[in-house]
Amino acid sequence: MDVTSATSAQTNAASTADAASLNESYDQFLLLLTTQLQNQDPLSPMDTAEFTNQLVSFSGVEQQIKTNKSLESLLALNVLNITDIGLGFIGLDVESGGNAISFDGTNSQTMGYALNEAAASNTVSIIDANGNTVYSESGETGTGIHEFTWNGVDSSGATAPAGQYTLQINALDENGVAIPATTTVPSRIAGIESDGNGNVILITNGGEKVPITDVRKAVLPGA
Repeated sequence: MDVTSATSAQTNAASTADAASLNESYDQFLLLLTTQLQNQDPLSPMDTAEFTNQLVSFSGVEQQIKTNKSLESLLALNVLNITDIGLGFIGLDVESGGNAISFDGTNSQTMGYALNEAAASNTVSIIDANGNTVYSESGETGTGIHEFTWNGVDSSGATAPAGQYTLQINALDENGVAIPATTTVPSRIAGIESDGNGNVILITNGGEKVPITDVRKAVLPGA
């Protein structure tokens, strides 16, 4: 099932059920009304105000169902548009918020981090899947956005094996108190999926899931 079919199926089923229920009730109402009119006392005709009000109510419900169907069509179209946008990301290198790195064993990784305030010291580290520090160096301490490029070499000078790694920023103020840092990491988009609510999630080649709204930059490989 594609990213739009689940949403479309649910909304169409709801509209069909509502319309069927309305039609059944409307048919029953007309049958009763016709029977009453046929059997009314000519000298004391029935009050038309009540069934006129019911006709108006049925008309209002019918219009609401039609409006709901129109909104559902717009929703399905919006989901389709977002899906098309998501498909356009497949094969691109993107930069998004997070700290998970997928290292292919060859190519360098350029990451970013931002400090809300100046730090007295800062250590940038690469952590492997077992929690071990593979590489670390002194990082920038100024306020703002900074870049860090890891060439895949560990602290001993050997190339680290391909796999999943984590970027860690340890910025401290003059009192040794940690300064919050936000990080961005690169990844290549391998696919997309839906979160069940009509939102498109990008899937990286390392299996990480990135909301399409978290992407800050997207470029062709090698650009």
